[in-house]
Amino acid sequence: MAPTLLLIGSGPGIGLSTASLFASKKFSKVALISRNKERLSSDREAVLSSLLAEKKDGVEVKTWDVDITATAEYKKVLKEVEEWSGEEVDCVVFNAARVAPSPLLDFPEEELLKDFATTNIALYTTAQWALPLLSKLGEEKKPSFLVTSSLLWKYPFPMFFSLSMVKASQRNLVESLKLSFPDVHIALLNVGGQVSAEDKYLNPPAIAEKFWELYSQEKPAWTLDLDILAPQ
Repeated sequence: MAPTLLLIGSGPGIGLSTASLFASKKFSKVALISRNKERLSSDREAVLSSLLAEKKDGVEVKTWDVDITATAEYKKVLKEVEEWSGEEVDCVVFNAARVAPSPLLDFPEEELLKDFATTNIALYTTAQWALPLLSKLGEEKKPSFLVTSSLLWKYPFPMFFSLSMVKASQRNLVESLKLSFPDVHIALLNVGGQVSAEDKYLNPPAIAEKFWELYSQEKPAWTLDLDILAPQ
């Protein structure tokens, strides 16, 4: 059966570059999820255009627009992805987060809750659905549950304290999942700085390559983390 990638948090940057790279490598079905319907359409066209430029075809790209913090609607979409994939999703990349300043002690509590809903609760909802499916796959299928993270869990930044908090909580959840599902490659890709198209190391295509490196690890060499850092 054709391998399927589900990418949650599509958009220009890490999401689009990762979807395009995985499609060019071996995945013949790519599912993209974002709350932005118009951007999803352009993301789909960009993935297909990148494949056309490489003279590759046979890849099916489908999009779903949903607010992943609207749990009931999000669960319905995940079920639709499952049915579309033939009930076999090989790799899930969770790339959703709200990245914006959050001045310490001035940031509203309701905004803090929104950050936890996006980065933690939605990840938990995703794991509830994905891990039973991934656990059914054999090692040769390389079942993977990969999460975009940073080093804020370890080195918090007060002007982004909310993102720092949710990344620390997210890491705890991912470690718990890894302990509970040893036959699924569950891992974090820690982006150690601001992503920019002009940055030699922290640009979206380079980060996508690191996601592929993480996915390609054989089971005896599975790691919880892979860090991306600019040389000092």
